[in-house]
Amino acid sequence: MTLEPLPRQFIDADRIFNLRDLGGWDAADGRKVRTGRVFRSDNLGMVTDADVDLLVNRLGIRHVIDLRRSEELEEYGRFPETGGVEFHHFELLHVKWENIGKDYPEGADVVPFLRQRYSAMLESGYRSVKDSLDVIASGEPVLFHCMAGKDRTGLVAAALLSALGVGEEDIAAEYALTEFGIDRWRAWRDANLGRPGFESGLRTPPEAMLETLAEMKARYGSMVDYIAAIEFDQSDSLRAQLLE
Repeated sequence: MTLEPLPRQFIDADRIFNLRDLGGWDAADGRKVRTGRVFRSDNLGMVTDADVDLLVNRLGIRHVIDLRRSEELEEYGRFPETGGVEFHHFELLHVKWENIGKDYPEGADVVPFLRQRYSAMLESGYRSVKDSLDVIASGEPVLFHCMAGKDRTGLVAAALLSALGVGEEDIAAEYALTEFGIDRWRAWRDANLGRPGFESGLRTPPEAMLETLAEMKARYGSMVDYIAAIEFDQSDSLRAQLLE
């Protein structure tokens, strides 16, 4: 399903709308993040046979990490059991946003809203972040995802790219690409399921990630220090596997 123009990081698929390669960014020591090794996406519960073939046989993915709650897997489906692919359910624990009692803001107010929730999620969901980085450090091609591929997925991506030495501006730019994927999903939804009367909460301003990184710097010293605090100890292996 194509919605042009798409940034180079995106990979076109039938029923995956936010599938992209995390490679290509400038990283530590003048190197770049390898392409074809780590991917992120939205929910895989609607994948077609062609999508499975794309992920497994063309991209070579050997691990799928699902960051969602158990009830989300049950309601919306999960990646099908597939030979040669190991499925990991690493729920990124957090207080449900719908239980907080505040409406999702619009405009500039969304940035502090997301900063507050993202920094809280990185603390409450630290085990999921560590477990995801451990799998990625194995060196085999990995895809990780949540529902929209926006919040939980964005935080694991930020932790990974920080560990690889990618600059904060680029981490925020990578996060902001999610809006292209969301627009693709909306186009498919509106054409196939109908447009809802109201929706919110699907924007990814780069400032929200920049402020989250600043918040983690204030709390821990840096995102790299946060990663060390959650006892991820394979940063050297991660860089050896994923930098070129």
